[in-house]
Amino acid sequence: MTKKYFIYKINLNILDFILIEVNFKLLLIKEESGGRSVEKNQEEKKEKRKYNVPAVDSAFRILSLLSRKKFSKSNLTEIAKALSLTPTTCYRILQKLEELSVVRYDQSSKRYSLGPYLVVLGERAKENILDLSVIKPYMEELTEETGLTSFLVNRIGKKKSTIISKVEAEQFGINVSVGRHFSIVDGSYGKCMLAYMDEAEAEELLHMNDGLRPLSEEEMDTLKSELKDVREKGYAIAFGEYIDGIVGIAAPIVNNTNKVDMSIVLVGLTTQLQGEEATRIGEKVKAIANDISFKLGGTVKN
Repeated sequence: MTKKYFIYKINLNILDFILIEVNFKLLLIKEESGGRSVEKNQEEKKEKRKYNVPAVDSAFRILSLLSRKKFSKSNLTEIAKALSLTPTTCYRILQKLEELSVVRYDQSSKRYSLGPYLVVLGERAKENILDLSVIKPYMEELTEETGLTSFLVNRIGKKKSTIISKVEAEQFGINVSVGRHFSIVDGSYGKCMLAYMDEAEAEELLHMNDGLRPLSEEEMDTLKSELKDVREKGYAIAFGEYIDGIVGIAAPIVNNTNKVDMSIVLVGLTTQLQGEEATRIGEKVKAIANDISFKLGGTVKN
């Protein structure tokens, strides 16, 4: 093609020829690079599709659903409807999960629940999570010293957090199960997460407004202004703001990448924590969170 083009334009002066030759080569380069871009985009799409396994995703969603108290014992129709799965697909996945003993099926009630092998997997996970082995003794110390229930809350994905460990007080314990999910903006632990994340991300999560209770614009503004105080003090307090009669005091735990994905929390009745006592315990929780952060290789925020 280049050779024919040269013969056809041989009668042009040398300057015209050079300009045409340069433009022609640039066009070829552009086309080649455009072709490579298209090929690259196609390859990227193939890579994304390669790792998208719908059956695995659906299986995990089923297990997550059954972990919730409301759906802990559910029939096929309830599960399929809650997850927008076809009954046939849902049934096939449940059959396989039952075969693996991660789901249990009760013949008499026709309902599914989490299976026994998950207990084994959970115990193995606990053994292999260094963070938990480091943090649990501190939680026990806090609960023994204050008489309050302590929780370890971990961020899950973008919008949620979950309780991954707790130590209940002997005389008074908050009845919340390990594995319970909350919106990341809820409670004192939510304030800790929001205070130490990117401001734009915090703003986005707040305006989703999907916490334990909807917040008014005024309450959102108050909460946003409070986040600066949380960073300065190193701990957060939620005094009956989300659940009447319940107070939570939380401090952020910084991991070895200097991010805050966990917080340690003390929870009790508002009658147990008033004024200076709440401040004293806040400082204690902060000191312990700083110790944990140091052991995990994180940079202490305060």
